[in-house]
Amino acid sequence: MKICYLILAHNNFRHLDRLIESLADADSSFYIHIDKKVTEIYTPSRDNIQAIPDRIDINWGGFNMIEATLALLNYGIAHSPDADYYILISGVDYPIRSKKFLYGLLEERKEYIDIASVPVPYKPAERYEYYYFDYDRRNLKYYNPKFLTEVLLKKFKIKRKAPFKIYAGTQWFALTQGCIRYILDIVNKDKRYIDFFRHTLIPDEAFFQTIIGNSSFYENTVSSLTYTDWEVPVPPATIEERHVEFLKTHIEFNDEYGQRFPYFARKFNDDSEKLLEKIERELW
Repeated sequence: MKICYLILAHNNFRHLDRLIESLADADSSFYIHIDKKVTEIYTPSRDNIQAIPDRIDINWGGFNMIEATLALLNYGIAHSPDADYYILISGVDYPIRSKKFLYGLLEERKEYIDIASVPVPYKPAERYEYYYFDYDRRNLKYYNPKFLTEVLLKKFKIKRKAPFKIYAGTQWFALTQGCIRYILDIVNKDKRYIDFFRHTLIPDEAFFQTIIGNSSFYENTVSSLTYTDWEVPVPPATIEERHVEFLKTHIEFNDEYGQRFPYFARKFNDDSEKLLEKIERELW
């Protein structure tokens, strides 16, 4: 099983190295997108790790997250064209099961991505009905012309109609080579997807789902491999010991996207080393 890991990272580089060490084997490759705004230099620790040359300044909720992911997909296909799976993860993920567990899941040859027809819980229709623009929403300046344009368009109820059925889910996925090649081919040939999602709020939770949902690959999808705790005041939660206890008894569970067999958990940080040791002892 040849796996190409595609990693979006912007901090916690010590944890990133631990993540890669936990996943590495003879048939794995790693390509990392480092957010352009990051000034710290990341030096790969293995020959099969590359920080891709394209670096995009990512704003939360903006289309530049799609651009960064597409850069990873294109680089992964070009440099590891024979991979069986391309797995998109965050640099603050970590496996919560053994590699044998992962390989057993991948042998089923499913497309592991959270996907459901809109409306989806926590993903309101207005994300796709109104116009949105790229800017730093977490450091919002109320005189920002892009923000003011959004407000005015909503005030006057100026909406748009999607040219396809919209599907949504969570950002992370594990997709077969055939599915990835299909996505990249569609992106190149059918500009409606980029044109529409360029003005969508948090498009990384719908762009790839919509392409897959409007294809024959949809019938082969199952829930993604990532566990995230959103039930905290400022989500997602940083993984703690209470999550490890939960995962001991929840090797599989159901949510709005169906039956889930999580292999990764998100999120950790550079100070999570003791917790990672506990996970390796008690969950692997």
